[in-house]
Amino acid sequence: MQTQEGAGMPRVRAGNYDDKYRAILDSAAALFAKVGYPSAKLQDVAKLCGATKSMLYHYFPTKDDLLLALLIDHLERLLAEIDQALTESRAPDEQLQRFIDIFVTKSAQSRQRHVSAMNDAKFLPTEKRAQVLRLERKVRRTLGGLLRDVNPGLPDEVYAPYAMLLIGMLNWTDLWYRPAGKMKPRELCDRISRLYLGGFLAETSEGRSPEDEGRAPRGHKARAHKLSRT
Repeated sequence: MQTQEGAGMPRVRAGNYDDKYRAILDSAAALFAKVGYPSAKLQDVAKLCGATKSMLYHYFPTKDDLLLALLIDHLERLLAEIDQALTESRAPDEQLQRFIDIFVTKSAQSRQRHVSAMNDAKFLPTEKRAQVLRLERKVRRTLGGLLRDVNPGLPDEVYAPYAMLLIGMLNWTDLWYRPAGKMKPRELCDRISRLYLGGFLAETSEGRSPEDEGRAPRGHKARAHKLSRT
């Protein structure tokens, strides 16, 4: 008599499931960054990571499922690294420096995933895109809280726009910056910190008057300059 071993039982994952899962995500990130999400095909991802189409479909039934997993994995790892950094005892401006460091000094795989996050999330169906937007909002709220600690007393409504301005600056570095070039990551992080904080720390609750244009308070200048030496 033929038996159906394990019928009705949950499928057991292979021992190398996580390694294959990670290889698929890395290959998909590289392909999406190179040709764009709309032009990429699942069979191309399978070929790139040395898998069969049937094995790829076992992990990700659709290309949207693959993109969603890629973006969620990237954002959750980014948030975990940020949260870990913020548990360390540092001054607020030094914690902001760490936030900038984390964004700029990503691995090659993370940079590819970040480009995909910027360019490709819009292609996801609404219900899937909502999961990505929820994590992106968490990143923005975390940064907004950091900015509030760095320069408290500003109107509540300005922290979110300032957070978006800085995230926009950091996001675009992935499209032009090459870590192997003349400007090394440490120098770039310092320059971004000084450029951004030099203006942000000069902001007051009343706003800046025309005659104050270009003149940050002396203490604020000193704090921004200090970042270049950390």
